[in-house]
Amino acid sequence: MKHKNIYGVIAFTALLCWALWNYSVSLELVERFYRIVLPFLIGGFIAFIVNVLMVKLELVWDKVFSNGPLHRIKTAACLVLSIGLIIAFLAFTIILVLPELNSSVKTIIKLIPPAVDKMNIYLQEKAAQFNMFEDDFLYLQKQWNNAYQTLFQFIQDNKSLLLSRTWIATTTIVDVVTNFAIGIVAAVYLLLEKANLKRSLKRTVYAFTSKERGDYLVRAAQISERVFHGYVAGQFGEALILGCLCFVGMVIVGLPYALVISVLVAVLGLIPILGTIISAMVGCFLILVAAPEKIWVFLVFFIILQRIEGDILYPKIVGKAVGLSELWVLVAVTIGGSVAGIMGMVMSVPLCSVIYKLLSEKVEQNLADKNMGDLD
Repeated sequence: MKHKNIYGVIAFTALLCWALWNYSVSLELVERFYRIVLPFLIGGFIAFIVNVLMVKLELVWDKVFSNGPLHRIKTAACLVLSIGLIIAFLAFTIILVLPELNSSVKTIIKLIPPAVDKMNIYLQEKAAQFNMFEDDFLYLQKQWNNAYQTLFQFIQDNKSLLLSRTWIATTTIVDVVTNFAIGIVAAVYLLLEKANLKRSLKRTVYAFTSKERGDYLVRAAQISERVFHGYVAGQFGEALILGCLCFVGMVIVGLPYALVISVLVAVLGLIPILGTIISAMVGCFLILVAAPEKIWVFLVFFIILQRIEGDILYPKIVGKAVGLSELWVLVAVTIGGSVAGIMGMVMSVPLCSVIYKLLSEKVEQNLADKNMGDLD
């Protein structure tokens, strides 16, 4: 056994040295591997999110059809119901929010010409107040025309570059859609076979490791499942409560677009930090179009709402499952977002929590072995 461990360490060290020496080749290999497994990572992400709702539906299904013939189709039926409910909720959000955003953009476009006229009148009044001459206006107008001509000429001279950029963007969108479609298919198969996969993985772990290491890996998997499930369920529960509080508060204060902004706050609340920023920006845009004089009221209300979420809702609902401070949540979200985008931002917090729990247990065990368990 010792010789095997030594050979393994030597092989790993040699491989690591080669990877560091040929870092450009290593990075290219890692990037290719990431592109290959990305659809399946997306599938695992979708499967884990859907599984949170699916588990709840399975519990209800067991109570209703515990002894009937429908018990055999529990997994497939609960999967279809879960996907249907999620699609219905997303469709409701899109149908509710997009028309209002479209209407607001059209309103802004209609308000631009009179706003420009008012700005010109204001500038003329200020020019007369500061005794500016007509030549100064002509000079400013000439500079504006030069800037416009420069921009237009740049577009004309770089048509091929813009076309190539457009093509790259189009192919990127196609890749994203393809990966997402493959991920959905993979998620369906994962959820249909989750019981068999769980049993096979457990048998594989014990087959290729010692019993002690197998017990540790199984315990780590159980902690991961509990933390991830609690985090996702807590995020959904917190988002629902936050959306309801936002709607009630906006109605009481008398702000427009209460339902639209509340739904947006609830949906984007599932994305840590970035979701809050996006919902605040969209909310400010809608309020600015409908009632510009109430924009400061909305900002104050939104800040109070976020403090309620950060100080009360998050620690009570999500904090018990995650067990991380706001600092580590920010670090996890930043690293996860830079590595894997929105998916990384969502998954990085529970992943960091699992690492933190396992590391804490190891630290406590080592201190106890050294008779230093009461160390402050």
